[in-house]
Amino acid sequence: MHCWLTGGRATLADMALPTLAIAEVRADDPAAIDAAYDVVEASQHADVPDLPPECRYHHRMTFAVPPPALRRHVYLALDGDTPAGSLQLDLPRLDNLDKAFMEVSVAPGYRRRGVGRALVRHAAAVARDAGRTGVLGFSAALPAPTGFAASFGLTDGLVDARRRLLVADVDEGELDRLYADGLERAAGYRMLQWGNELPEEHIDDIAALDSSFVAESPMGDLEFEPEKVDAERLRRQYAALTAWGVRRYETGLVHEESGRLVAWTAMRVTKTVGWHAWQMITLVHPEHRGHRLGVVAKVANLRALLAAEPAVTTIDTFNAASNSFMIAINEAMGFRLRELWSNWQGPLPA
Repeated sequence: MHCWLTGGRATLADMALPTLAIAEVRADDPAAIDAAYDVVEASQHADVPDLPPECRYHHRMTFAVPPPALRRHVYLALDGDTPAGSLQLDLPRLDNLDKAFMEVSVAPGYRRRGVGRALVRHAAAVARDAGRTGVLGFSAALPAPTGFAASFGLTDGLVDARRRLLVADVDEGELDRLYADGLERAAGYRMLQWGNELPEEHIDDIAALDSSFVAESPMGDLEFEPEKVDAERLRRQYAALTAWGVRRYETGLVHEESGRLVAWTAMRVTKTVGWHAWQMITLVHPEHRGHRLGVVAKVANLRALLAAEPAVTTIDTFNAASNSFMIAINEAMGFRLRELWSNWQGPLPA
């Protein structure tokens, strides 16, 4: 999990680095790949130490197997031979073609010295040459990243909230109650579970649910075009996740009368951070809401993951802070609020 910026806004009183150099990280340069990882993790640990580290294997493998729907650039800011900051620039290739996504990190010892600003301006020039006009970013709602984003004219388009479930604190009796209550209302639906291999007979249904995420989720003022997901795009994404060492646990509910998969939830665990899992997407088709399908799917999926991953002790999830329905389910399962996050947007910085 990366941030828009974890380094603070430069001011006139800050010490500049006149010899700062910015270099793109190449797939054939493992030392630079690891240096970018180290900057991001040191920066994140300084600001949000509660977050799990990124999987180093995942980080390395995204250079060998790039994200299939993005053109990704990673830059290092160097003070001589010393990494001072890192920026990941993602340029969508299939939708949101006017947007650039930036994730900026500044090493704790180099903060308030213009490193983040230099990285953003460099990446903005690359994005502008690629025809992009807007930028999106994500950060914890802390003073430093908030001030930095505001200094570029960006605004917070959507407040997210991170919640955490500690496995040791799970109330199995409450999960039993939630699940049993859900099953009573879910007559006429059958459960399907899978991992990194998509169920081909329902791949179009899963793609349709994935495509509906933006339209069906609270988005606040965030200007984001719904992703156009089809079966082939899903296959490419799952193949990349497998190459990156991600283990996925997914549960769907199939409407028996129509044969359509109409509810879906997913969790993931990475190769080198086996104590931690992320609760990802949960969606229910609008025509099938009111049957507690989301509850049934989430509880069943949680138990499937914990049975297969006994090392997992901690699970995190993000929801729009205004998504009261999903938050109610998560809190009933035992997730508790950790902090708020901001989704930054605005014109591409000059």
